[in-house]
Amino acid sequence: MNTKEIQFKQLFEENKDRVFRICCSYVQSSQNRDDLFQEIFTNVWKNLGSFRNESHVNTWIYRISINTAINYCRLQNNNDKRCQEIKQDILSDEDAKLARKTILEKEIKIMFDTINRLPVLEKSIISLVLEGLDHAKIAEITGISEGNVRVKFHRIKKKLKQMMEEQKNEL
Repeated sequence: MNTKEIQFKQLFEENKDRVFRICCSYVQSSQNRDDLFQEIFTNVWKNLGSFRNESHVNTWIYRISINTAINYCRLQNNNDKRCQEIKQDILSDEDAKLARKTILEKEIKIMFDTINRLPVLEKSIISLVLEGLDHAKIAEITGISEGNVRVKFHRIKKKLKQMMEEQKNEL
């Protein structure tokens, strides 16, 4: 294995879960998710030689992931939004666990269906927040100021809350 292959393998192992969650945020079907995942890492491979260490490598991969996802959705006219990461409930009764999980799955579906209706920049910001990135990293990835990220995030939260309530009422 050459140096590029070793570096890529390490980056893949360190970032595959994050990239997969981003894919879940942008596409619904497993086939499209797998295609997007592969496309993102193909772009990482193609651009690995051009990484200039001007930012952290994970930030660079986030940028590639978000940009690839946005382009993929544009090309596929795919507006599905879903996340598959659901935390395990800590309940002793199996029926209660199942009921709680079902409710949680529905709430998560509503949340990501609602996120799906946001404009691209807002969708990107909230996806990165859900990944646990701080405002400074999000600013670096999106190319807007940290203060602007804070303001937009505050507005997005309000907007999502209102939109989710409306969507729940429609069900």
